[in-house]
Amino acid sequence: MKNLILTAVAIAIVIAIGSAVKPYWDKYWIQREIEVAAVYGTKNTLDSTKAFLLGKLKEEGYHVREEGIFIEKDSKNTVTITVRYSDKISIFGNEVQKLNFTLTATEKEIKAYY
Repeated sequence: MKNLILTAVAIAIVIAIGSAVKPYWDKYWIQREIEVAAVYGTKNTLDSTKAFLLGKLKEEGYHVREEGIFIEKDSKNTVTITVRYSDKISIFGNEVQKLNFTLTATEKEIKAYY
């Protein structure tokens, strides 16, 4: 009986830790998607870049609203993408903390010289 209780407690702790880490794990991968979109944006328009990024984020299952995506492009084709979104830490269905994230990626157009 004691082993059963210890196992249940251990499983609960693992689930709680996983729930607390998930928003930060998602933040890491969303940052990678933003960097890819910034590279894409150096060769494409702002609208197609935003559509590309939204498509990638939805494909991966991230819930980022279009209003939270800001894209700037200068005359030298340097693209800066800023994404603002909220996530939450929920343990066993109870919201423990709401987190606000702001992620930024900047990429310059690279012209190959051969």
